[in-house]
Amino acid sequence: MDKEKDERKIVYFPNVAGKLVEKGMAALKAKEITKAHEHFSQLLEIEPEHPQGHFGMVLSLVEMGNLSEASERCETMMQQGIGDYYDIFQVYISILVQLGKYQKVVTMIEAVLQENQLPSNIAESLYQLLHFSRQMTSYDLDSEADYDAGHEEDVDKLIDYLESDKTEKQWLAIQKLSTVDEQKSLPVYLTYLNATNKDPLLKSLVLQVLREKELDQEVVVHKFGREIKVNPATLQDIFLQDFSLSVKSKLSDVVEQGNPALFEMCMQIWWHYLFAITPFEAEPSNSSVWAAAVHKVASEMNGEDVTNEDLRMFYEVKPSEFEVAANRIMNIENQPFYRPFE
Repeated sequence: MDKEKDERKIVYFPNVAGKLVEKGMAALKAKEITKAHEHFSQLLEIEPEHPQGHFGMVLSLVEMGNLSEASERCETMMQQGIGDYYDIFQVYISILVQLGKYQKVVTMIEAVLQENQLPSNIAESLYQLLHFSRQMTSYDLDSEADYDAGHEEDVDKLIDYLESDKTEKQWLAIQKLSTVDEQKSLPVYLTYLNATNKDPLLKSLVLQVLREKELDQEVVVHKFGREIKVNPATLQDIFLQDFSLSVKSKLSDVVEQGNPALFEMCMQIWWHYLFAITPFEAEPSNSSVWAAAVHKVASEMNGEDVTNEDLRMFYEVKPSEFEVAANRIMNIENQPFYRPFE
């Protein structure tokens, strides 16, 4: 009897959980997804509540294309308080977008933004997903949302969508192709970036996908009649750049305390503009000029009274400088598909 008990007793080596986390993350980075899944599964057998084990399992499921299961696991983690809530939330929202559940994305992001408890960099990055998802809820994609990215004919259909005149279909294709084998999706993405007649905001989405996939090679991007070569793996998050945060800081000093709603609109406009022009940078590189320009545009769109003289005094820049920048912002806001405040 004692022998049977001894046989059933499992003794693990010290720090086995930490080693499994390391192995799992290394396997994910090396695109050895099956191995990663095995490591995280083993970890959860040992420690069923291990936060990194659950998070790693979600990431491996996403890479395997099991988005529904990954989505369910995220929901469970948030409900049970396993891991960092906002890290899981970001991954969960990304999964919902890939699944085409745009109304749920809108509902969840609006709810957490209203709580005003998000770290600023996370809140800022969510504005773009909120904007895109709001746009998508006005377009009926139910019949297209069930594509299986593993089927050859469905991959071909998504590639055809990139040539569609409807930017909504292009957006869907970009999201769905992100779950396809890179040998199939990468050439399509690179062609899209190099095209001269594609939506600049959707090209930013493609760059975001390639950055998340850590594509370490030079790609050619055409935007606004200009060409630039960039390496997606080295691109910095536009929401965390010193310059973009400096503009935010100046707007906060002038607008936030007196008019929080206007400040939120300012930030949406600013992140929207940066996202549209990436990988190019805002020029001139004067944060006061851009803060004044954003303030001007947001005020006009919100029906607020602010004069050029007011802005000159607030930000200590000439109207001739910030009016040029404001016109550039309005050119982006007037893009036919992406209008965040309709």
